[in-house]
Amino acid sequence: MKNILFGFLIFLSAQVNAQSVSQVEISQIGKIIVVEYVLEAIEAQEILLYLSQDGGVSFSKPLEKVSGDVGKGVLQGKKRIVWNVFEEIPELVGDNVVFLVEIAEGLIWEAKNGKPRIEWVVIPAGTFTMGSPNTEQERAIVEGPQHSVTLNGFNMSKYEVSFAQYDAFCDATGRQKPKDNGWGRGNQPVINVNWYDARAFAQWMGCRLPTEAEWEYACRAGTTTPFNAGNCLNSRQDNYNGNYPYLNCTKGSNLKKTSSVGSYASNAWGLYDMHGNVWEWCSDWYGNYSGGFVSNPTGPISGSYRILRGGSWYFSGGSCRSASRGAVDPSRYNNYIGFRVVSSN
Repeated sequence: MKNILFGFLIFLSAQVNAQSVSQVEISQIGKIIVVEYVLEAIEAQEILLYLSQDGGVSFSKPLEKVSGDVGKGVLQGKKRIVWNVFEEIPELVGDNVVFLVEIAEGLIWEAKNGKPRIEWVVIPAGTFTMGSPNTEQERAIVEGPQHSVTLNGFNMSKYEVSFAQYDAFCDATGRQKPKDNGWGRGNQPVINVNWYDARAFAQWMGCRLPTEAEWEYACRAGTTTPFNAGNCLNSRQDNYNGNYPYLNCTKGSNLKKTSSVGSYASNAWGLYDMHGNVWEWCSDWYGNYSGGFVSNPTGPISGSYRILRGGSWYFSGGSCRSASRGAVDPSRYNNYIGFRVVSSN
């Protein structure tokens, strides 16, 4: 075995008790691969080990010639898996080998080579009408005038950034971890982060926060209705305060907290939680729309407040509309504010 670069992926469970795998370390002893990791879980879990020889694009079925803390019944703590390489794969060479440790059930968060791996959705270039029409109920005057916006294509994270991803950033940089309000970490969306925290994570990852125009374009996914799901948004479709639905739409539940990222159906472009769960920071300073035709707008060059989009578990259905805008001091944080990231394609 030669020229092997030991990268790794970690898959975390999406269950509410926030099981997680962390601190994965890979080493080679002769013909043996040793995988060490830390499992956090209230109950015993089933652990699987996978291999990719194309940098994580595709993975094998679960490896079989393994022993140690693998398979069913693994309890929390510092763990160790031993894989006899050549009993399973006679020739394993190359510099693009990636290992994956998975809690069987749940497939939201990943990490690769020491940093969280973002699952991207490719957002196509296009032109859309930004803002809400005068006839849209519960609109605010700052949602207009409607204007035509053309955007280059970009990539947007499929899910809101999770605690597991943000905690990895904090571990690597020595940053203080935000509180989770007792709702769990893992695949819960990170909360209690201000704009500067969100930007720092994005820069560490080599990406950025979305512009307000990119956010609305991606949220709408080709729609012109108040929500990307139509004229109504039921609290079974997204996490918001169902006691206060939009207009005469059906009332629903109020979870009174965040839900794991990806718990509800995606929009037409495959993005999750664009309505509700947590408000999401955008890169722009807050300001009035100028109107007319614009291309790749980035907002005012200065200001006092940064843009929030999407609504949250705490707010009403009307605040979750695609055109709804929030403006908040960038140093402020709360248990209903989180973010997602974008990158250029």
